[in-house]
Amino acid sequence: MSSDLPFWELLQSESVLTLATADTIGSWSAPVLYASCYIEEKPVLYFLSSHSSRHIKNLPTNGAAAASVYASYQGDWQAIKGLQMQGVINEVDQSQTLHWQSIYFARFPEVAEMINNPTTEQQQKIASAFERSGKFSFTPSLIKLTDNSGRFAERNQWTFD
Repeated sequence: MSSDLPFWELLQSESVLTLATADTIGSWSAPVLYASCYIEEKPVLYFLSSHSSRHIKNLPTNGAAAASVYASYQGDWQAIKGLQMQGVINEVDQSQTLHWQSIYFARFPEVAEMINNPTTEQQQKIASAFERSGKFSFTPSLIKLTDNSGRFAERNQWTFD
């Protein structure tokens, strides 16, 4: 099913997810590296973040958040392509950590190498921070694809229960 949906190619080709959350102070967004997979017929995007980051601390009890992924602009407005999503952020359960790591490190083997074999003091600090960081998932309930290569501002939409 995953490769049949038009948004899947974009999710697989890009690597930065912008998350948006809000609290009583206001809204906030943050870019994070992500890796995607399908679980039970739903797309799931895995990312890493500090528990003290504003976008994680802002999460409401139900984990509701918005997110977007866009292809890099190459100087042709007719080639603008991106995904706008609403969904839920959850911390990955301890029992799912190995799955999270397999998906994330398959997408970013250079991160795995740096964490497992740091060669500089900076890499050692990053490896240490990685161990303290939270492993999270963003599971979209709605994905809206904008693709200007067809009709201008053509949009397609999918929902997931």
